[in-house]
Parts: sequence; structure tokens; C-alpha cells
Amino acid sequence: MFCISINHKNTPADVRESFAFSTKGQRQFTERLKAAVGGCVVLSTCNRMEIYFTDKCEPCGPVITGKMSSGEASGGRGGLLEQVEMLLANDRDVPVSLIRRYSMNYEGFQCMLHLCRVACGMDSMVLGEVEIIHQVKSAYLVAKKLGACDGELNIAFQGALAAAKAVATESDTTRLPVSVGTLSAREAVNFTRNGGIENTCRDVRSDVVSSSQVESVDAEKANTGHILVVGATGKIGSIVVKDIADLAPDIEITGTSRSHHSADSIFDRHQQIRIEDYSRRYELAAWADVIISATASPHYTFVRDELAEAVKMQPKRRLLLDLAMPKDIDPAVSDVDGCVLRDIDYIRTLSRENNESRAKTITEMEPWLISQVDEIMKNIAFSRFNREHGDVMAKLKTIDGAKMVYKLKGQLEYDAFEKMLDSIVIAGCDN
Repeated sequence: MFCISINHKNTPADVRESFAFSTKGQRQFTERLKAAVGGCVVLSTCNRMEIYFTDKCEPCGPVITGKMSSGEASGGRGGLLEQVEMLLANDRDVPVSLIRRYSMNYEGFQCMLHLCRVACGMDSMVLGEVEIIHQVKSAYLVAKKLGACDGELNIAFQGALAAAKAVATESDTTRLPVSVGTLSAREAVNFTRNGGIENTCRDVRSDVVSSSQVESVDAEKANTGHILVVGATGKIGSIVVKDIADLAPDIEITGTSRSHHSADSIFDRHQQIRIEDYSRRYELAAWADVIISATASPHYTFVRDELAEAVKMQPKRRLLLDLAMPKDIDPAVSDVDGCVLRDIDYIRTLSRENNESRAKTITEMEPWLISQVDEIMKNIAFSRFNREHGDVMAKLKTIDGAKMVYKLKGQLEYDAFEKMLDSIVIAGCDN
């Protein structure tokens, strides 16, 4: 099993943007890629794009357990890596050199360890975040539905998700879940508070501004914080909206959505939240102190000239948080008077305190995770052996155990033979 990873650790947001897949793009690339490999899963999030894949004819010999560089791709397994790089470069319309400059490539045991670390939130920008579990599971299920998963990837992803579930339910790492959405919500509330907005601690549920009143907010309501979330019913957007509502019940929140029905089911317990049509986003931006955009749109949700025109009659300092990948907000928006634009990499600075407090726990978990990876790799090896040497497995069932041990004595070196004998003793005691 192999992995090509382009992630937040060494790749800036503007480069990661080139490799971000839409849901449709992810499916289309998986369809193209599966013809060239044994199996493949494409993971695409705000902070990483990763391709996990296997060879069509994986040999049953020793598995290399290390990190590969793209420069090693000259033939054999390296040739497969080169082939996947070329397919990715063509799909993303980027030079292969860009992939090789930023990608981190893994093989064998290290690939499985990396997948487990990713699924467990141990490799995330925000350590211990739990959103990644759902993202990994979703990527796996998409590949499985498309017929792109072979036996090895099935065992690998099921094992990684089982490990992630154990971490999420039993570890201190996720006891107080913090995510990109949560940190963004805190930043939005803090900006609203520090921007001179009074916290009147009143219950805004009784007097939420209606759609027809947005243009004529009275003086009293001008003292209440206003936050606009574009893409409010999406995975990240819904987390942001709910967290803002829980953190600051006096702040008025407007979300945009293309489906009011889905919004009603998501936010039914938060009466301070109202949902408007996406087409009103510029009109609503004039009202907002903070604008958060988290959509899967292939186009900008806000562009400079239209935003400048929309907000010119209500000049004030505004924070715009772009949580999308590819970016939702035109970078030129930062030129609009009063607009402070931050992208997903800004969250890295907000996550430092969280990461420092969780780093020790994650270090302590590493031996446990390695033991889980070892077990998964043994399952993969046994499955591969059973698949490729079914005749040998059938014969083993008829061979006397003592006779087999005697034959192996002539095949193995002393250390390996002694370990095998110890294992036989332990297995025999368990029975």
C-alpha cells in the first residue's frame, strides 16, 4: 500500500488549493485512477489531499516499511508512483514537479501508520479534532461504492477507522473536541466582542430581525453582534453556526443555504439562527460584523468589487474567515476598506495552544497505535497469502504440525526460528 500526501505541514494553502477535489471531482478522479492501480481511496479535506493506492500485482515478499521520495520512482513500485503522480498532475492541470516538491510519500507499514494517525486526528492541524474521522470514512465509502477498494484497502481503512473510534471514545485527546469549526467560531465571537459590540446579554430569540428588516436595523439592534455564515448547512458551516450559537446566545446569526428544509432540521433547537437564500449574501454582508464562508463551490462566493459596493454604505471593520478549499473568497477582498481577510492557514495560529496541551497525550499513545498498525498489517499479509496461495493453505490443513515445524527449521535462521517456537508455545497455551 502506498500514499501520496499533500498536507498542511509543508504545503501552503494557495498550493493545497490546486489539489482540492470537489465531491464530483473526487469521484471522477477515483474512476480514472482505479484502472491503473489495484485499488485506491482519495481523501480531500481543507488541510490535506491524499491518495492511498495498491499495486495490481502486489508480491507476497517482505513489505518495505519506510517513507519513499518521488526521486526513487524509477521502476517497479517507483514506476507505479510515477504513474499516479502523472495522473494527478493531468487531472489538476499542474506540473509533476509541483507534486514532487510538496508531497510526502509513504509505503508499507509507514503508510498504514500514517493512515491511522490521520484518522485518529494525530496528524491534523488541530490535534485531536474528530471531523477527520467522518472525512476518512466518507472517502473510503465513496471508493468502495465505485468499486475502487481491493481487499488490502478494505482491511486498512476498516482497521484505521476502528482505531480512530477507540481514540475518540477512550482517549483524553478528544475528550474536549476542538476543530477548525470550533476555533473559527471562537475567533468570530471574539472579533465581534472586541470590535466594540456591546454584549447586552438579552435574549435575542424574541426579536430576531426578519428578512424584510435587514436593511433597516434600528439603533438597539446595532448593538448586537451580527455574523453571516455562507454554507451554513455544510459540514464545517453547520459546526461553526452551532458553536457560535452556544458560545454567544445574544449574537444574531444568519446562514445562507440553498435548501431551507435541510437547514430547519439541522438548526431546529437554535432559534437565534435564521436562514436566507444564498443569492442574498451581498445584501447580508453589509449587516454583518463577521462573514464566514465554508462552501464546496468551485467559484468565489465573494469578489472584491461586488463586496465593496455592498458594504460602502455601512463602513465598519469586518472579519472575513475563508474556511473553504478551494478558497471561497477573492483574495482581493482584503483591499476593501475595513475588511480583514483570513484563510484556513490562519487557524494554525489559533490551534497552537490546543496542540501544545494535547501533544503529550498523542506521544504517549504512539506505542499503542503502532501495535494496532502491526495487527492490521498482519491481517493484510495473511489475507494476501490466503488469496495468492490458496493451494498452500489447503495443504497446510492436512500437514502434521510437528512435520511443518521440522521443515521450517531448515528454512529459517536461528532468531526467526526461536521466535516461531515461542509463538507456537503461546498459541498452544491460549488453546
